[in-house]
Amino acid sequence: MRIGIVMVKEQMSFAQRHLSATTESLKALGCAESDIKIISSPTVLNVPLTTQFFAEYTEVDAVIVLVEPSQSREYETMLYGITRLQMTWNMPVLVGDCTAAEQAVEMVRTQSEMEAAAPDYVNTDHKSVN
Repeated sequence: MRIGIVMVKEQMSFAQRHLSATTESLKALGCAESDIKIISSPTVLNVPLTTQFFAEYTEVDAVIVLVEPSQSREYETMLYGITRLQMTWNMPVLVGDCTAAEQAVEMVRTQSEMEAAAPDYVNTDHKSVN
């Protein structure tokens, strides 16, 4: 299980407060330290593109975005972009704090179980569905 973590520079103190707990949770849930990739995004608005970089250029199974929730337009725009990415890339993306680690692992396991249970005759490129 490979997990990407996005830290937002404009919220770096929030991200740093949660990074250690997030990585420790992931390791406790079975993710090897070498399979945890961390990258930073300049702003909340850049998070969808940074997440897409994870999807395109790495082999991560899910991404956790360490960002503080808000009612701002930037936060809502980020959530919209992330939702579109999840559907396009068929990859779980969780937003929040260190508690997102458990959700990320659960989503990766659910996806793996469903793929394993799919009939052999189904040979569909899930990314082309959207």
